[in-house]
Amino acid sequence: MSLIVRLRSKWDEWLGNQEIDARATGLESLAVDNVAPERLERTRAGRSFVWGPVNGVTGIAPVAALPTTVAQWTMWNADPYQAMAIDQLGVLLVSGTAAAGIVVLACLFQAPATIGAQVSGMQVTSASGGNHASKALFKSGVTLTQPTTPNWWPVAKSDSANTAVLSVAAENRDLRGGLIVPPGQGLGICVLSGAGTTPLFAPFGMHFEAKLDLE
Repeated sequence: MSLIVRLRSKWDEWLGNQEIDARATGLESLAVDNVAPERLERTRAGRSFVWGPVNGVTGIAPVAALPTTVAQWTMWNADPYQAMAIDQLGVLLVSGTAAAGIVVLACLFQAPATIGAQVSGMQVTSASGGNHASKALFKSGVTLTQPTTPNWWPVAKSDSANTAVLSVAAENRDLRGGLIVPPGQGLGICVLSGAGTTPLFAPFGMHFEAKLDLE
C-alpha cells in the first residue's frame, strides 16, 4: 500500500505556489518508477536523435587495411555546448554486393572543424518526433589532422553471409552512451571488408545530447 504525501517548501509558501503531490511507499520512502523503459525520459525531453541514409545517399567503399588519417564518414559535433553520446552505431550496405565479414572502426578527433551543410543523403531526426534539432553534421572523406595518427578501434561487426544490397548491416546497439563526442570534435567511421562487387556503405545510429562536465 502506498501513501500520497504533499510536499511544500518554505520557498513555495512565500511564492504562493501550489502543493506538489508525490507518491510514497508503505515504508514512507519515495516511490521510484522502475517500469518505464530505458531512455524514455531523455527521448521525451527531445534529447535523443536517430540518423542514417535516405534516398540519394552516395555510399563509400570499404577498405582492406587499417586506416591512417582519412575517415570514410565523420559525425561532427557542431554544438558548442552539448556533448553527443552514442547509443547505437553501424553501417548499411546501400549499393553493390558486399563481401562476407564487415568490421566498423571508429576514432575521436579534434580537427579539422567540419562545419557547413549536411552531406547529401544523410539525415538527423528527433527520436521523439518533435521539432528538436541536432547540430550533428555528417561529412565524407575527411582527413584527420589532430591527432595526426588517431586511434582506431572496432565498434561493430557482422559475420553474416548475406551480400545483397540493403540486407547487410554491421551494428552495435549496446553502446548506450559509452562513446561521447565532445563539443567541437568529431567521430570518424571506417569500414573494413573485402572488395565484393563495388559495395558502398553509409552510417546509421542513435545518440543523445546533454551538457556534460567533461574532464
